[in-house]
Amino acid sequence: MQTKKTISHNPLVSIIVPIYNSESLLPSCLDSIISQTYQNLEIILIDDGSTDHSPQIIKKYAKNDPRIHTITQKNQGQSAARNQGLTSATGNYISFIDSDDVVEPTFIEKLLKPYQTHDAALTLCAMHRLFLKTRHTENLYLSPIAKKGSKESSKSYILRLLIKDGRLYSSVNKLFKSDIAKNIRFDTSLNFAEDTKFVLEYLQKTPGSIVFIEKPLYTYNFGSENSTIKKSAINWQNWQTSYNHLKSWVGPRPTISESFWLKIILLRWRISYHRSKLRAKN
Repeated sequence: MQTKKTISHNPLVSIIVPIYNSESLLPSCLDSIISQTYQNLEIILIDDGSTDHSPQIIKKYAKNDPRIHTITQKNQGQSAARNQGLTSATGNYISFIDSDDVVEPTFIEKLLKPYQTHDAALTLCAMHRLFLKTRHTENLYLSPIAKKGSKESSKSYILRLLIKDGRLYSSVNKLFKSDIAKNIRFDTSLNFAEDTKFVLEYLQKTPGSIVFIEKPLYTYNFGSENSTIKKSAINWQNWQTSYNHLKSWVGPRPTISESFWLKIILLRWRISYHRSKLRAKN
């Protein structure tokens, strides 16, 4: 008889927040973190050389909440800031939250719970997108995550998920096991799809299932200075580099199924590239 896997009753969760010139949205982000229903948190705020009032906001919040740890570095980019957070994190689990986004009060509680009863490799939730200019909102990825086929390889399954709705592309809206995540780093040479590379490397090293929470617990604020369409998305070479990383992750001898999904992903990314160019013109 197989027993359910359990974790400690009150594990420490490290939340890593890279911050660069986020003064307008940073307070709402930090308020959503410190008001989590799950309170055993280590909140790591990395100021990546901000030139606005973000450092003062960070200092104010750190003064009022002992769970907050601050790191200041010269501007090196979001990946370097996240890597610094990974080095500093001491929790059993790790979550990344962008400084211009917010999370629901039960974000950590609900992402942590499956680790108590499932053989989980990764937990993730649906997302809520808010268009700041128009205040239009939409929910993303509400449907349950597709199940792995009995004869399907793990890599083929993950490629299929990347095609289905893209919920694996980002490093936010997730809770990672720290013993695995702390041994991986974001590629600082990339300014595009570095999140995806990190998540794929994590899944490659982590046995267990991907557990999806069917509630939009993470709000992505679209249209802030930090979330506008990047020039990197309208450069096809960036998409090609990411695709080469994906092929390398699959390996030199992909199965027929893996080869098929790789071709579909390349086609879908070409479409996304052209859509990015159109949005950048508007």
